[in-house]
Amino acid sequence: MATVLSAEQLSTALAGLPGWSGDTDEISRTITASGFLAGISLVTAVADAAETMNHHPDIDIRWRDVTFRLSTHSDGGVTEQDLALAARINELASVATG
Repeated sequence: MATVLSAEQLSTALAGLPGWSGDTDEISRTITASGFLAGISLVTAVADAAETMNHHPDIDIRWRDVTFRLSTHSDGGVTEQDLALAARINELASVATG
C-alpha cells in the first residue's frame, strides 16, 4: 500500500505540477487540445503511459477539453503514484496543445 499524502505534502507537490489542483482525495487537470483528434491522441498516449505505470486515471472528454482525475482509490487518496502520472501527463500534454 502507498501512503496518502498530507495536505502540506500535496500543496508542495502541486506547486511543481502546472495545471493540476485538488485535495488529498483527488487531483485533476483539464487540458485543451488543439483539436478533437489531438485530444483523442493525448488520451491514447496517457492510456499507454498508465498501462506501463499500472496506474489509471479517470478521463472525461468534451470535444477538445480532456480532464484527467487522479487518486489511488485502493489507498483512499492521492499518493506518489498520482504525482508521477500527473507529471507524465504534463509531458504528453505539450504535444496535444501545440
